[in-house]
Amino acid sequence: MGSESRVLDVFGPNLVIESNGPVGLGGPIAYQLYAVTDKKMKYQQALHASGLATIDADGTLEIQAGRKNKKDAISYMAMVHKGDMCMTAENGWIRLFGKNIVLEAANELVLQGAKVTIGNVDNTTQETRILGQEISIGSEETRIVKVVGSKRITRQSGNIFLKHPLGQLGVFAGVAQAAFVGPLQTPLTRLGEFRGGQADTTGLTRALGGAADALTGNRTDFDGRGSG
Repeated sequence: MGSESRVLDVFGPNLVIESNGPVGLGGPIAYQLYAVTDKKMKYQQALHASGLATIDADGTLEIQAGRKNKKDAISYMAMVHKGDMCMTAENGWIRLFGKNIVLEAANELVLQGAKVTIGNVDNTTQETRILGQEISIGSEETRIVKVVGSKRITRQSGNIFLKHPLGQLGVFAGVAQAAFVGPLQTPLTRLGEFRGGQADTTGLTRALGGAADALTGNRTDFDGRGSG
């Protein structure tokens, strides 16, 4: 993929479509679309010779789907046929909201963090259920398991209840604090795991600037083609 076959289609000062580009961090460029606003906010999508496909947006990337779908349709689907799927927010939250949410694993489901909270912090969670043939709380490193607000243990109909001060057998007042995962287990998703892979944009900014100079104030009728 030599530079002699490189093609740049310049659509005004803000958009370039390139094929057969030079080697970037993800390898030679089979194709890329590169756009930049007057405030230097960039959007870029590219396909590299290695097969890596990338999308890079300096601002917010919003995807909407299903506006005209039926209520019970699947409007957005992301599927990985081989390998892992990872989502990383280096400096913020990952938020999922829905009327109902199911997290299902064929083998193992791991929830881990420096602090894990189950239930609404304003105590509006109506019911919390933990089901399993064997349930373990704590590990060798666990220092304390604490149930806040319970006064005594009551046995009834083969079940054990932690009794609330008001006498309601089915109420658990507080949260159980325990370490479910030992400190030696490393995170499954690593910080900064997906850095890199974007195409080298060297020369594209110059191409956009040259296109702007050639326009002499007219952005709509310019179509520059050339090889770089």
